[in-house]
Amino acid sequence: MRVTKVFNNNVLLAADDAGTEVVLMGKGLAFQVRPGDAVREDVVERTFVAGGSTTPERIVALVDEIPAEDIDLTERIVTAARERLGPHITGHVVVPLADHISFALQRARQDVQITYPLQWEVLHLYPREVAFAREALTMVRDATGVDLPALEAVPLALHFVNAQFGAGELSRTVEMTEVFGAVLGIVRTRLGIEVDEESIDVARFITHLRYLFVRQQQGVAPPDMQGVLLDAVRGANPAAHAAAVAIQELLSERYAWTVTGDEVLYLTLHVSRLAGAVGAS
Repeated sequence: MRVTKVFNNNVLLAADDAGTEVVLMGKGLAFQVRPGDAVREDVVERTFVAGGSTTPERIVALVDEIPAEDIDLTERIVTAARERLGPHITGHVVVPLADHISFALQRARQDVQITYPLQWEVLHLYPREVAFAREALTMVRDATGVDLPALEAVPLALHFVNAQFGAGELSRTVEMTEVFGAVLGIVRTRLGIEVDEESIDVARFITHLRYLFVRQQQGVAPPDMQGVLLDAVRGANPAAHAAAVAIQELLSERYAWTVTGDEVLYLTLHVSRLAGAVGAS
């Protein structure tokens, strides 16, 4: 690992052989060090992964403000989240999550109340992330003695959802959540049904939509299932297909995406499953 930039005597930016940038901290780590030098890895005390909106400079600025014990706590939470939610919970999450947790602790100690938008949507659309976020609140209480409000599970869950998209701006995940609510509104209106947001079918539908967002972000096409299948599904489920087309139009209008016929097919199948589940209940 080689040094690419020195911030101060204790903090530097380095890159590994694959070109991945990391911010490294350690007492005297960067003293009399120049770009191109090998990193004294035995002196490294902390490693932070840069990426997305979390630039090296932002990491350095935030870490300088966040108490070390809050960073330690966040690293433990991220490790536990990776075990519960999957390997997409990477080191990219540590700094933005530590920033949020540290600020939430400050507010709680000062008895400052805050509300969050999309509370209902987050609590119903991301049950796995919310369940772990509640575990994280227990970890915070055990480590600090501070009981954060139960609704802090909402932003924590959004951070874990956001990790699926490579730690980009959290605002994009908030916008995505708003779109999910609008998509379910289309299903209700077009099919004239009530949708149980806590059902397994809705969970599968939201999971599909999340991966649709990932595919669009990465420019990856879904598996090819169009052809005769699309005609068959459209003929058998015209209302579900109409809802899927309306969802396609919403995504195209909101994000200027090209939502392919294959994606419409998958959306139709999911919407049809939701309608079937309601009809069977």
